Amino acid sequence: MPTTDRLIIDPLRNEHADGLFAALNHESVGAYINGPAVTTIDALHTWIDQLALGPSNELAEDHWWNWAVSRRADGLILGYIQATGSAGWAEVAYVFGPTTEGHGYATEAVRWLVAHLADGGRHELWAAIHRDNAASIRLIERIGFTRVAEATRQVASYDDGDLLFKP
Repeated sequence: MPTTDRLIIDPLRNEHADGLFAALNHESVGAYINGPAVTTIDALHTWIDQLALGPSNELAEDHWWNWAVSRRADGLILGYIQATGSAGWAEVAYVFGPTTEGHGYATEAVRWLVAHLADGGRHELWAAIHRDNAASIRLIERIGFTRVAEATRQVASYDDGDLLFKP
């Protein structure tokens, strides 16, 4: 199981559902991603099961990577990190609960994600962020991404008006 100095980064499984729900069950979590991904623990289990199936046949060349992020000190689940991509490239995403903001956990986890993707040969990275999500923009810029005017490939999580970033 991957770790950083302060985090455990574990492939997302149904065992994470209760802790993930507790971390993300806050109205602010869905503010910039069209509402919460899940609204109940049962819905969270269903979502995790769908992620485990991987991409549909029309996206067969794509890969999905999903990890729960926990604090090493006490095992508290803080949020999750994700990547979607194919050979040579990936799109990064992350969602963390608001109760642990300001401690650098999300930055540490996303730095791990970027390094992990690079180790796997994925050097073209993308991030799509809602233009009003200042905290997420600061995070992605802190780890070396810069804003770009337009995508040179389809970015799956891009919504009209989002800002695009690359390292």
